[in-house]
Amino acid sequence: MTSAKYASFVCRLTPIVSRHATVACPFRILISPSPMSYGKIRTIYCWQSGSMEREKLAIGAPTPPGEPCAEVLHPFLPWLTGSLLLLGPRPNAESRARWAPAAKVFTTADGADLPASTRFDAVVLLGLLSHRDDGGGCALDATIVWAQERLRPGGRLILVIANALSLHGLAAGSETVGERGFPSLEGRPRSDGARLPTRAGLKQSLRARGLVHQDWWFPFPDQGRPLSLIAERGLARPGGFDPGMLAIGAAGPDSAASAGALFSPRRAWAPVADLGLTGDLAPAFAVAASEAPLPPDDRLAIHVGLRRRPEFERLVTFAEAGSRIAVRRARVNPDLPAAVAGVTNLLPSETYVPGPLWAADLEARLAREGWCPDAVSAWAGTWLEAVSRGFADGAPLGPNTILPARALDAIPKNLVLGPEGTFIDLEWDLGVPLDAGHLAVRGLVNALTDAPDWRPGGAAGLTLLDALRALLPRLGLALDDAQLADRLAREGRFQSIVSDHVIERGLGWAAATRLPVVGLGRVGADPRAALAEASAEIARLREENAALRAARAVDAAAHADTERESARRTDRVIAHAAELHRARDHLQDALDARRTHFGLRGRLPLRLLRLLKGTP
Repeated sequence: MTSAKYASFVCRLTPIVSRHATVACPFRILISPSPMSYGKIRTIYCWQSGSMEREKLAIGAPTPPGEPCAEVLHPFLPWLTGSLLLLGPRPNAESRARWAPAAKVFTTADGADLPASTRFDAVVLLGLLSHRDDGGGCALDATIVWAQERLRPGGRLILVIANALSLHGLAAGSETVGERGFPSLEGRPRSDGARLPTRAGLKQSLRARGLVHQDWWFPFPDQGRPLSLIAERGLARPGGFDPGMLAIGAAGPDSAASAGALFSPRRAWAPVADLGLTGDLAPAFAVAASEAPLPPDDRLAIHVGLRRRPEFERLVTFAEAGSRIAVRRARVNPDLPAAVAGVTNLLPSETYVPGPLWAADLEARLAREGWCPDAVSAWAGTWLEAVSRGFADGAPLGPNTILPARALDAIPKNLVLGPEGTFIDLEWDLGVPLDAGHLAVRGLVNALTDAPDWRPGGAAGLTLLDALRALLPRLGLALDDAQLADRLAREGRFQSIVSDHVIERGLGWAAATRLPVVGLGRVGADPRAALAEASAEIARLREENAALRAARAVDAAAHADTERESARRTDRVIAHAAELHRARDHLQDALDARRTHFGLRGRLPLRLLRLLKGTP
């Protein structure tokens, strides 16, 4: 990252921080199965009784802890053939079948169990060798050297590692080694001896080892469970491709904001992408490197998305196709049925349409002006006009106007701005008639609950039910409570089918869902006060640590005294037992001598015999 780019990035970011500061607010996230339009994550925020917590949904099978994630390796799947060495946890059979079905996989935790002469077609580094920094290198450098020594000529090294300049790390503002996983910008190694790389630094390290042919991908929101992966060639924005949209979509809600982030990473990704810094500030890197040329690749990005039921899981690929960008969708599990309970995923392939999405305009309005029913209804009216032109020949829409089944996803997040407006990502067929009332409720719920920032004021305490009752009549789509409950129930049925999880939607849910209101928590905050508070907390923790150390020393001394006294008692018992043993031996010897003496001279006296037998 050049100093000029960084200065420009800071200037662009400052107004975002000041205008869109957020306050801590616990929330429940219900993962909605509605499709994702080029990186826009579908999330529904449900506020119940003023408190929110993440709802645990079983949508698809999660990757077991420690298992290699197939998604982060997906760009390199065609190359994972032949003999493959994996540095990291041993995958189970199911996991290996997902990311390396055609390879003979060898796994090692530290490399000690491999003969030095063994060579492989590819080495995948999902971890680092244990290595303490001694001033001459670090764990990453040592691991790269070790891996290259085990490659056959022309073999490929694949490395997945976090970025030292991650935007989320910068937002966390941590300069403490190991805190929140954020490395030190001062170059200090972590406790495990690792120094995380920057994009430029890692490129240079690989080239210095002769690995000059490289294929770079950037996973979002992280390498552990990526929703999107952006190729380095996609950062050049060919054909109007916007990598920032995928980064924003994968970022999701600003969970870091509630933990005291310095700025909103979600809102920062747009200027970061505009300045060409997406790769430099990406969460992590997934890199393939080789001494030999790598196969050509026209892919700009891969979108995996949130997990759905297996029948509906799909993979979206953005690839250059001449002067245009092709958006291709493919089923992850083609052997499973294409339809469930009448709902079908159409998997449309289409040409990429550049431009901002209409939902982003609502987010900007709400952050700037706050809740205003007339302004929001005007915004929604533009969206419904595009629906009318595209699916009803321009006719006015009423609550019962029947629309084509494929219009189910004609919602604001799938409307690209332009003279006429273009809907993208229309991938669902509901299987039952779709009316404009259902589409209006679906689109408004999705847009209103997905807006990350609301200016405080008139929206305080506003529920989703209040907003729907205020907006629908203004749009000419007035619904009474029974009709509104029916449309919400239809949406709940659809989401339940797609997610394979029961999702209830009704008037009670809408009344309990409070729309987010952003407070002024960080606006105008004095950084010196925050620094003083942090320093006081550090001092308190140090005092507490010193007290605990002193108490532990006292306990250790008392324990040592107890052990010494116990040892002395044991010695005394042993000595006393030895003395008793000697006395017993002396008495036994005396008795044996008497028996021998009297045995020679006849029987023992009667009185002595009685004494020995214990009888009177």
